[in-house]
Amino acid sequence: MNFTIAPFANPILALPRPAKRAVVLLVDLALCVLTVWLAFYLRLGELVPLSGPALWAVAGAVALALPIFIVSGLYRAIFRYSGWPALLAVARAVAVYALLYAAVFTAIEVPGVPRTVGLIQPLLLLLFVGASRALARHWLGEQYQGMLRRAERPRVLIYGAGQSGRQLAAAMQHSPELQVAGLLDDDERLHGHVLNALPVYNPADLPVLARTLGIRDVLLAMPNIGRKRRNEV
Repeated sequence: MNFTIAPFANPILALPRPAKRAVVLLVDLALCVLTVWLAFYLRLGELVPLSGPALWAVAGAVALALPIFIVSGLYRAIFRYSGWPALLAVARAVAVYALLYAAVFTAIEVPGVPRTVGLIQPLLLLLFVGASRALARHWLGEQYQGMLRRAERPRVLIYGAGQSGRQLAAAMQHSPELQVAGLLDDDERLHGHVLNALPVYNPADLPVLARTLGIRDVLLAMPNIGRKRRNEV
């Protein structure tokens, strides 16, 4: 996945499950409003304000769609797991919604609301809700799988925060085998600082770091040290 997506995807993935569901519900609410507005535009050929009859059409869409979506279980599945089964569930839920919405705004007719809006809007809603789930799966799915892979990789520290250490950390950034959790360096001026998004630790704290960070190994990136010092490390 493109690295520019990560700053936006990670906060969403870090939300608790109820918050994720609330986000999806708010997106669906916005799509109800948008699709009603687009249905009026497609029927009348002009933009209409969301007031009067259009507002009744919006209220009907929200009042029908969200309860049906909730009962249908669309918010029980986090959409990073969604696939064809989830899209089929969306189609079934929107089909039930379409019958009720068309019954109100097409069969019965509401003054000021063109009857075709009752047919156009559910089709648009199916398209937009389905697309939102598919895009979210594509947008968040790879990022989530990457987070899982990083969480499962053994965590290591790199001894040496100089150029060699930073180059090694950069080269291992996308390693499928190891995850760099930070840097160790003898220079006290660097302790507590962050270099290239990696914290720099005091080597004397290694036993504590091994327990708290789950460190499995230490990689040396100090090409100029002697054999004695290397053995000490």
